[in-house]
Amino acid sequence: MMWLGEMMALGCALTWAIAVLLFRNIGPVDARGLNLFKNTVAVILLVLTMLVMGRHLDWHRSARDWWLLAGSAVLGITIGDSLFFAGLQRIGANLAAVTDCVYAPVVVALSVLVLHEPITHGLLLGAPLVAAGLVVVTWQKPGGVAIDRLGVAYAVGGVLATALGVVMAKPILEKSDLLEVTTVRLAVAALTLLPIQALTGRLRTTWALFKPQRLWRKMLPAVVVGPYVSMLLWLGGLKYAPVSRAALLNQMATVFLLLLSRFVGGEVVPKRRWVGAMLALSGALCVLTG
Repeated sequence: MMWLGEMMALGCALTWAIAVLLFRNIGPVDARGLNLFKNTVAVILLVLTMLVMGRHLDWHRSARDWWLLAGSAVLGITIGDSLFFAGLQRIGANLAAVTDCVYAPVVVALSVLVLHEPITHGLLLGAPLVAAGLVVVTWQKPGGVAIDRLGVAYAVGGVLATALGVVMAKPILEKSDLLEVTTVRLAVAALTLLPIQALTGRLRTTWALFKPQRLWRKMLPAVVVGPYVSMLLWLGGLKYAPVSRAALLNQMATVFLLLLSRFVGGEVVPKRRWVGAMLALSGALCVLTG
């Protein structure tokens, strides 16, 4: 079922790019509060989906697997998404696509070193093309427009945390139900964010996001496309395909986000980023066909 995993990984790239653009359009909202809101709404949608499909929690999972699953949620969603949203609010979707480029190389390296996944011919040919494309995309002319480095640091930190969470979750994903694992990870993330917001004195600000308001017109579509649809496709890609291949295909979100930020968001995209995007696309196709 590897082809299914690869198609889900590409689908995740597209839906995540759409979600990032939607989240960017929400405006200045507390990053952790937004993270808690989107996790809570996504859990409600996932629980309803589980009930409709007759799925249930895997109470026979070992204590070690529960801890690994919870750890991957805290690292990848509680910390990772909060950092990414904080960065996204300071930089545009265009630049967020660049910071997301850190994801694939880190996951590929960890999948080989930690999970001992084999290196295929398609991966050997495609990985350098993806890396070359990312170098072209991230290159900036001296004296160019100043970049919010703190925002970039937040976004990169979020991507790194997500990558580490992926590797932690992979062994559990292989032997668990996709819908159930997705629900558990988002529920853990929501539960851990709640006390953090209380301790930092931001619980009232966070609670304000849960009250029906006009902002929901932007928040709810982002939640449905992002942590609900995209998360299912993302974990499905990791479940049914090797982590290294799924990660490189996920990286196509960079290309999709550049396209969407230009033609939908109206952001200016330098020509070199289009060249880099095409190189990355060629690399992803090599991974897919190799």
